[in-house]
Amino acid sequence: MPDLVIVGGGYAGLWAAMAAARRATDAGQALNIRLLSKDPYLTHRPRLYERNPGDMRSALAPVLEPIGVDLVVGEATAIDPIRQLVQMGPKDGNAVDDHYDALILAAGSVLRAPPIDVSKGRLWSVDDMSAAIALDQHLEQIMAMPSDQTVVIVGAGFTGIELATEMRDRLAEHGGDERAKLARIVLVDTAATVSADLGPGPRPHILAALETAGVEVRLNTTVARVEGDDVTLSDGELLRAATVIGTTGAQANGLAGQLATALDIKTDPAGRLEVDTSLAVIGGRNIFAAGDIAHAMTDPTSGNHPALMSCQHAMPMGKYAGHNAAALLLGQMTLPYEQARYVTCLDLGPWGAVFTTGWERQVELTGAEAKARKQFIMNEVIYPPSNDRDAILEAGGI
Repeated sequence: MPDLVIVGGGYAGLWAAMAAARRATDAGQALNIRLLSKDPYLTHRPRLYERNPGDMRSALAPVLEPIGVDLVVGEATAIDPIRQLVQMGPKDGNAVDDHYDALILAAGSVLRAPPIDVSKGRLWSVDDMSAAIALDQHLEQIMAMPSDQTVVIVGAGFTGIELATEMRDRLAEHGGDERAKLARIVLVDTAATVSADLGPGPRPHILAALETAGVEVRLNTTVARVEGDDVTLSDGELLRAATVIGTTGAQANGLAGQLATALDIKTDPAGRLEVDTSLAVIGGRNIFAAGDIAHAMTDPTSGNHPALMSCQHAMPMGKYAGHNAAALLLGQMTLPYEQARYVTCLDLGPWGAVFTTGWERQVELTGAEAKARKQFIMNEVIYPPSNDRDAILEAGGI
């Protein structure tokens, strides 16, 4: 029976498992599917800017067990494309090799480290579950102190804006509304405009929300140095801040670079693997990539829009990769990945949200109406079905 191994228990990996199981079921053929994950949970990374980040995860087993996918908990450390092995471990002091006939690499991304000189201080983040929980515990500790607090957020992109507009409510949760009102929140970015990547359409709404949330915006600048509670900006200004949070973009998991070296192929500037229209890694054999680790075009006809490093693209990419890897092993037809619909839904704290459609980011909803759409996406759309085989397989269909 062929072995399909999926590396990564995030959105791309989990939806790949569901799609592969669906393809095998539809074909009436048997397939060994194993999902390798560093922990037994799907972390809802897009929600880690919110309060109570420890609640932002779902168990993988109730999704995988009903469809016959094996969950292997452990961290993949290397890919051997010649011998078709995934190295895991070390576990109990020993590395473990897992053989595959086809591989889906969906190991995700990590925070791109900003060029900040940190001495006797710490750069916080919401990049993963442990980091988000650590930040929340830190916020609780500083709000127990009698002094007023300053929070500096580095990066005015999607995550930075959501975190900045939410931060005063986060502080109020730990220290009350009156203490939170006295806090200073500073959002800095090297760009000349807020939300440079989101374009001009949403910008007036974002600026209004930042003003409502009492966020100071510093553009054409960044944090140069953190020494204890002394924060030096690149323009020389010195701030006193116990909290500096980095939201400076994503870099593909190091497994992409390791595999690229083994195959003697290149990656894109974000470290992502180049894939063809079926999401097969160019230069690899029976290796597919999906999610933040793959450089894929969402519209193969025009070839103008690469998939973004977000769950919006990771979920359908995972489905196509799972379908195609299973199809390859079962002698079925593969399908070209495409994702015609693109939207953004940016949470803007108490002000509401802004919802846009298309790559031109045409604003469709704002305020409370957009906030309701955002909450629907975050509370329902990104959560997989569980403990229901039919519903899980249905969610894996293309």
